[in-house]
Amino acid sequence: MKLVRSIAFSLSVAGISVAAVACGGSVEHSPQTSASAATKAPIGTNTHGFVKLVGDALGEVPLRPEQRTEIEKLASEAQARHAPMADAHKDLMLAFADQLEKGSIDKTALQPKLDKVKADLEKIRADDRAALTKLHGLLDAEQRNAFVDALEKQMKGKRGERAEHMKGGFGKLKQLADDLKLTDDQRTQIREAMREAHKEGRGHKGGNEGWRHRARGEHGPSHAEGKRGGHHGKRAIEAFREEKLDLDKLAPAHGAQARFGADRMTGLAEKILPILTPEQRKIAADKVRSMAASGDATLLGH
Repeated sequence: MKLVRSIAFSLSVAGISVAAVACGGSVEHSPQTSASAATKAPIGTNTHGFVKLVGDALGEVPLRPEQRTEIEKLASEAQARHAPMADAHKDLMLAFADQLEKGSIDKTALQPKLDKVKADLEKIRADDRAALTKLHGLLDAEQRNAFVDALEKQMKGKRGERAEHMKGGFGKLKQLADDLKLTDDQRTQIREAMREAHKEGRGHKGGNEGWRHRARGEHGPSHAEGKRGGHHGKRAIEAFREEKLDLDKLAPAHGAQARFGADRMTGLAEKILPILTPEQRKIAADKVRSMAASGDATLLGH
């Protein structure tokens, strides 16, 4: 659902970019020979979400045949590892859709399902870190630079999409507004609700870091800290260019990220639901159900 995607889109960009490149280890690379010429080709074409994000960027990197074989194996293993999480994501989204239709958000009722999502994320965290470390070791310096360049280009595109979503209060939300048959007054109220939620998310003049700090149960950062923190995702991506990385410094806390996504999702829903009619809530709920059925977890920032 385009409306709900826009609600939580800002979560996915910083969270995913840090997770996708946070990996460490020092590397020694053998020289390339004519017998192992590097070529560009798609990686992990049947993957989804986080795995696909990395695979798309790697598709822009010239890889030698032996590297491609190892990286395709990593992609397949990662996809298999992430697949079981789909059920937990689906259950949470379906429960959220039911609450949308009823017109009331019950965070307490959603908590057990959110806890399951967080537990699933923690189960795969160590293996994800190990896989990313191996990926880092498989690439030479030139390839790592190409990978980072491609990933940064993707992130820039996503930031542009987000800006378009927010432009004028609706941007790409026009189709959903038409689907819901929103009145001019409703459009204005929803626009203001989204602006208010965005303002709350900034927190203590700390920029977008305010949401992440509150998700970890911390105070918002100072203005200077927030300004620096707003570039953390980019710094994490840039760090992948180095020969050795510190995973503990770069890897995000999955539990905090999941809680952050759910809080943002339910918080904005609480503001918008009173504006909608029962018929409109039903349409919105059905769109979330369609997202859940298709495996689209962007609602949660994943």
